[in-house]
Amino acid sequence: MVLLSTLRQIKQYVFNINDSVHGIPQLIDKDVNRYESSEENDQQDVKVPFKLEETYGVNFRANTFNGTWRTDTKILYSDSILGDTLLFDAATGTTSSLLDFSVIADFNKPSVSFSFDNSFVVIGHDYESGFRYSVYQRCVVYNTKTNSYMEIANGDRIPLIKWSPTRNALIYVHENDIYYQVFSDRSSIRRITDTGVLDTVYNGVPDWVYEEEVLASASAAWFSPDGRHLAFATFNDTNVREIGMLRYGIPGNIKYQYPEELKIKYPKTGSPNPVVSMTIVDLDNPFKLINLEPPIDVAVTWTNRVQNKAQIVLYDTKGNSSNIYYEEESEGWLRILPPIFYNEYVIIVKLQDSGTSAGRFQHAVRFKYTAGKLIDETDLTAGAKEVISILAVDHVRGRLYYLGNEFGAPSQRNLYSVQLNGNQKPVCLSCNVVSPERKRCTYAYAYFSTDCSYYALSCSGPDPVFVTIRNADHRKVYNWEENRSLRRKVAARTQPTYKNLQVPMNGYKCNVKLSLPPDFDEKKRYPLLINVYAGPNTVRITDEASFGFESYMVTNRSVIYGRIDGRGSAYKGSKMLFEIYRRLGTVEIEDQIAVTRLLQETYPWIDSSKTGIWGWSYGGFSTAMVLATDRKSVFKCGISVAPVTSWIYYDSLYTERFMGLPTPEDNLHGYNHSDVTRLVEGIRGKKFMLIHGTGDDNVHYQQAMALNRALVDKDIMFEQQSYTDEAHALSGVFPHLYHTMDRFWANCLGY
Repeated sequence: MVLLSTLRQIKQYVFNINDSVHGIPQLIDKDVNRYESSEENDQQDVKVPFKLEETYGVNFRANTFNGTWRTDTKILYSDSILGDTLLFDAATGTTSSLLDFSVIADFNKPSVSFSFDNSFVVIGHDYESGFRYSVYQRCVVYNTKTNSYMEIANGDRIPLIKWSPTRNALIYVHENDIYYQVFSDRSSIRRITDTGVLDTVYNGVPDWVYEEEVLASASAAWFSPDGRHLAFATFNDTNVREIGMLRYGIPGNIKYQYPEELKIKYPKTGSPNPVVSMTIVDLDNPFKLINLEPPIDVAVTWTNRVQNKAQIVLYDTKGNSSNIYYEEESEGWLRILPPIFYNEYVIIVKLQDSGTSAGRFQHAVRFKYTAGKLIDETDLTAGAKEVISILAVDHVRGRLYYLGNEFGAPSQRNLYSVQLNGNQKPVCLSCNVVSPERKRCTYAYAYFSTDCSYYALSCSGPDPVFVTIRNADHRKVYNWEENRSLRRKVAARTQPTYKNLQVPMNGYKCNVKLSLPPDFDEKKRYPLLINVYAGPNTVRITDEASFGFESYMVTNRSVIYGRIDGRGSAYKGSKMLFEIYRRLGTVEIEDQIAVTRLLQETYPWIDSSKTGIWGWSYGGFSTAMVLATDRKSVFKCGISVAPVTSWIYYDSLYTERFMGLPTPEDNLHGYNHSDVTRLVEGIRGKKFMLIHGTGDDNVHYQQAMALNRALVDKDIMFEQQSYTDEAHALSGVFPHLYHTMDRFWANCLGY
């Protein structure tokens, strides 16, 4: 504890003199950019290119907003120097200490979560990863008044723990059952469910497929705003088939003399899905359901299996239900966002006609809820513009805050506000914000306080992240994070120049972004590397600043790095979006090939003999499909990382949303047509590398082995790199992964 004491002695000094410490806000007396100073704008005379090791590590990773709004004005955050948990008041500009680091110093990688009045603290520690979002951790509760600790779940690791919004009480999930624990003079624990079965029946937490494809969260339990009731989902995977994976373990360790077999309930397309149910419980009496005050208790959105029909159902705590909204999509799939409730209104994000040839866009639509029905439809965001996500509802000022973009700018993410009375057009709040480099913010996100009187605006493009705190009048009052160290490092590196294009193709305009080497000369010829994803309702081109593999390839290897968003991509209207419906692996692949060929023919500085393509996950699928169907050899080589190779092997919720069912009566033809393993002859004569982790629980290693078998059976030469026990992200082997790819590209692109 000597070092800790020494640090605390210099704490006041650090706070007083260093306004660039991450997480320590800076008061803005005038709207003047504090980043600008002679010392920090001194850039090196000689800039250097990015090194490969810099692009996959943490050297060029930005700090983001590291706080959590606790009240209307207060932000909870951790001091990155001392580790204390602090509370910053945006209204007064003062900071107070909430939890001394010494309380958590003895725990392994601790995290903290506070009860509603900050009297109790959950300390999570000793983590193990679950699926994409879930983490299993041991938890203790610290009593700030008695300085005592209490173990949760007898010290076992648990996947979920969540505080009540109004009480010193929490729920946690242990062995797939929910427990409710109250902390007071008479602490008590109540078991809410007793049906949980490990790996089979999940209460309050999702199974694999719902965590990955629906909830995008490790939680399936929700407190009512007053903390009296809990709604939770149950996922019964009894009839869901298992996928088996081998964990090979530590080399030379006797424990892994025989590989460990892991089994996950994973519904593949056309196979039995989990059975899902919803329950509402009164936490004061978990064995009794009572009615709440009208008009609305709980809203649930249900869809059919292939997700082109949806209905919103309201429930009271007696289980009585009212179907208030039904939607059916005939041209494609439904993109479901949770409904928003505001006074007597319900706001639903749905496809609406834009009045343009692009078709329909996702809009925020206000309905009046009366007598169990939705009436008086009002489109709050009319036109050729997209609502990407709802961020907050300001009940005091009657505003809706959302992320969106305008037609023709699918690469942007802007923060908008619109009056819920429907009397005004949306206003872009981030569009006139400028970065320390004096560029307009075109890629934003926001975090709102409980009553929306303040918010943290994070701008992460086109320049590195900077975060400001703003009030309800949208005036900047504090700098929260400026990433000065990152900005200095970026300023010392050579940078690409960018060429943005709209290429007419097949009746639409495909967006193209080319990153050109710093010393680009039109009289020279350069290799071209296309980085592809091309999944439905996604974009590969964004305004977000990043300094990854692309930066290395462009500045160090003098390769032109390209991205193409064609048919099936997001934010350009329903007509272009739904071109991909029920035919994955067709039109989006055709656009990658055709646009690249047009680029080669148009620009003499692109070397058509040195053109490659690579992608990850869906992008790995796209890469393999491009090589397999590229009859004119536009591409000479490609790398597929963790690819889908046949959609029959992928999960049901994702695949059936876009492809329907793999049956002769539905769309088996579409599945066969998009199966890379049936098309491998087209890869012959091209350089192809297949990369996959054996521990991938998302896109299973089975996918790679199926493609391997198909290529081998046809005597087609290729390279393959397998990573032992690595999951989908391959995060444990980045050095080897990127050096492997660099060597492959050097051989193919000739740099």
